[in-house]
Amino acid sequence: MVTHTPLSRLQGGIVWSCWLGGGLLRLIYLLAIHPPQQHVYSDMEGYLQRARSLLEGRAESIADSLYPPGASRLFAALLQFDGDGGLVIIAQWLLSLATMAGVWTLARRLYGNSVAVLSLVAVTLYLPLFHYAGLFLSENPFCCALVWVWVLLMRAIDAPQPAATALWALAAGLVAGMAAAFKATILLPLALTGFIALLWLWRQGRRGALTLAFGASLGLATVLLPLAERCTRLADNHFCLVSTNTAMNALMGHAGQKAAFRWFDAPRNITYSFQSPSASLRGYTEPVELAFGAYDVPANLAELERRVAADPQMALEASLRNVADLFVGHSFWPFPVYRQFDWGHAFQRLYQWVLLPLALLWLVWRAPRMLRLKPDSLSEWLLLTPMLGLVATAFISLGEVRFRIPFDGFVIILAAQALLAIIDHRQRRVGITAPPLPVLPHQR
Repeated sequence: MVTHTPLSRLQGGIVWSCWLGGGLLRLIYLLAIHPPQQHVYSDMEGYLQRARSLLEGRAESIADSLYPPGASRLFAALLQFDGDGGLVIIAQWLLSLATMAGVWTLARRLYGNSVAVLSLVAVTLYLPLFHYAGLFLSENPFCCALVWVWVLLMRAIDAPQPAATALWALAAGLVAGMAAAFKATILLPLALTGFIALLWLWRQGRRGALTLAFGASLGLATVLLPLAERCTRLADNHFCLVSTNTAMNALMGHAGQKAAFRWFDAPRNITYSFQSPSASLRGYTEPVELAFGAYDVPANLAELERRVAADPQMALEASLRNVADLFVGHSFWPFPVYRQFDWGHAFQRLYQWVLLPLALLWLVWRAPRMLRLKPDSLSEWLLLTPMLGLVATAFISLGEVRFRIPFDGFVIILAAQALLAIIDHRQRRVGITAPPLPVLPHQR
C-alpha cells in the first residue's frame, strides 16, 4: 500500500472544491431535482410500504422475506421521527458523501494522492453514484457500505500487528454483514476478494491470513446469522440466507426471452409481478405465469432446474446475456430523466467508452504481475475481485445496470490510475519532467 504524503496546495484546493461542490450538488439533487417523495412507485412503493408496516407494528409475513430487511428498517427508523421523509433525505445525503469519502480513502491508500484526487473529482460528478440517494431503494446505503468494506479489508491487510489485523477484519465483516442486509450481491464479491487476499498473503510469506479470515468471518456471521434466522422463519422454515428473491431472480434470469413474470400463491391469495428492466430494453414481451409464490424458494428452484434441463444452451446464453446486461444497457432504472433528457444514457456512454476501457487497459498492462501474485499486485486484485464476484452473481442469477452501479467506484479508481499512467508515459516520451506516480513499498 502507498504511504500517505501531504497534498500539494493545488490538490488540496481540488479536494475541498469536490467536498463543497459535491455536497451542494447532491443536496440540490435530493431537494429540488429528484426528491424521493415524488418518485414512489414500483420497488420504491414496496420499500416504503414495508417501512410503514414496521412503524405500525404489524408482524412480518412470508411476503416480507422477498427483500433484505435493511432498507425498509432504515427508512422506518427515520420516518418514525419525521413522517414527511426529511430525515430520509438527510441520511441519504450523508451516505452519498460517505461513499465519496470511501472511494477517496481507498484510492489514496492504494495508489497515492494523484489517483485519489482524480477519482474524487470523477465520483463527485458521477450521477449514478448519487442518483439512488433520491429514491426509497437499498442501492445508496448498500453502495456506501460496500466501498467501506474494502477500505477496512485493506486496513486489515496492511495492519502491522495481529491485534490490529483482527480488529480491522472484524469491522470489515460487520460492515459486510450490514451491506448484505441491504443487498446480498456483496457475498460472492466478498468471498472472492477474501480468497485472493489470503492467497496473496500466503504467496508473500506474510503472517496474519488466519487472523484476517477469522476476524472477517466472525464479523460477517454476527450479522448474517440473525438475517438467516429471520428469512428462514418467514419462509416456512425453508433455509434462506438473507432473502428469498435470490431463487426468483435466478429463475427470471434463465427462463429465456421472457418479459413480465407473474407468481400467484393460491392458498394465500397473493400475487406478485416483476419484470427486469433489461428484458424491457431488449424488447421481450412474452409473459410467464407461475402457480406458486415468488418467495417459494423450492418451487422457484424446481422450475429453474426444469427449464435448464430442457434447454441447457438457452440457459448458458441467458447467463452470458445477464453478464452483458450489467454493462451494455441503454440506461439504468429508475431512469434519471430531467427536462426530458435521460441522463442515465449519457453516463452509461461515459462508463462504456471511457471508464471501463481505461480500467481494462490498466488491468491488461498489470496482468502478468497479477497472475504471478507479485507483491505489488494486491491493489489491482482488491479492485478487480469485487467486479468478478458481481459478474459471477449475474451469471447464476440476473443482470441489470442498477446492480453494477454500486461497484462503479472500483472501476473509477482503476480508470484514474490508467489515465495518469498514460499521461506520465507521454510526458516521459517527450522529455517533460513530471512527478512520478506513487510507488508501492514492495516495488522499491
